Amino acid sequence: MKEERNKKYLYLLAGYGGLMFLGVAILRNLLFFQDTLGYVLTTFGYIFLVSYVKFADEKIGATKRDKIIFRTGLMVILGVVALYFYQQRSING
Repeated sequence: MKEERNKKYLYLLAGYGGLMFLGVAILRNLLFFQDTLGYVLTTFGYIFLVSYVKFADEKIGATKRDKIIFRTGLMVILGVVALYFYQQRSING
C-alpha cells in the first residue's frame, strides 16, 4: 500500500514538474521572441496538455487534496518565474 502511494506521488511530481518546465520554456519564448502565432500554438498546446494531466490524475487515483497541493505549487512556481522574467525584461529594455 505504501509503495503504491509513493508511486502515485512520483507520477504526480513528474507530471506537474514536466508542466512546470514546459510552462517556463513557453514563458521565456513569449517574453523574448514575441511571436504571435507561436503564442497561440503554445497556449493551446499547454491547455491540451493540462487537460490530459487532469485526466491522468484521475487514472492514478490522486485525491482531491493531492491535486490541490500539486496544482497550487505549480501555479505559485510559474507565477514567481513569470514575474522574474518580466522584471528581467523590463530591466534589460
